Amino acid sequence: MAKSSDWLPGSRTMILAMCRNWQAYMTAGLRTAWGVPDAEFTELGTLFSAAEALLQKAQDDVERTHVVTVACQAAFKALTSKMRFFRDRYFKMPPLAEGDWAALGFKAKDPHPTPVPVPEGTPAVSLSYPGGPHAITAHLGPMAGTQEINSGSDYGYAIYVGIMPPGGATLEQAASEKHYLMKPPVDGKSLTHYRFTRRQKEKILFDAEDAGMIAYICCRYENGKGEAGQWGPVVSIVIP
Repeated sequence: MAKSSDWLPGSRTMILAMCRNWQAYMTAGLRTAWGVPDAEFTELGTLFSAAEALLQKAQDDVERTHVVTVACQAAFKALTSKMRFFRDRYFKMPPLAEGDWAALGFKAKDPHPTPVPVPEGTPAVSLSYPGGPHAITAHLGPMAGTQEINSGSDYGYAIYVGIMPPGGATLEQAASEKHYLMKPPVDGKSLTHYRFTRRQKEKILFDAEDAGMIAYICCRYENGKGEAGQWGPVVSIVIP
């Protein structure tokens, strides 16, 4: 997901609002002037609609499942990738004027940007039960004995999650959409990206069918450019 130091908004709702504004602002005349092919504009709209629909499901207590959550993540990854493509390929000044740049939701470019280094810190995560079915809470922070990284607007936590059935997954389970784990992970590389957050407490939801299985959680710092630091330790908990 987007970081606040990036030009993309920091929430999915705001990303949708920006994309919706782009579609409304880019009239046929402007698209011709900027060299935007009709096929690209149509694809942007298709990706927007898919992301919007899945976000509504992901925010609904009845329809939200792990499968929906993963699909929503994938939809927003595809949408933001296309939005980055549009900005890099078609949103140039000229032919855009400063008024167009502002209308599309961009800030004036800083002629002397401050470089953002790759995160050097190592985060840790502890887990608890927040109450309610099939949910755990991840508490995020620096490893004991280390200093908190400059969280500010340039850094946050990338959370990774994996699920292992008792005794390990079968080949069929490991090849399924959820990619169940066959053995306990030694680091975060074998886990699936769950979300990026700047909060120090995140609620993680699972499907009812995963109850009794073991959830493995790991995190690492990321900066505003998506560059990651070292993996923190892997922790585990039984899914309620």
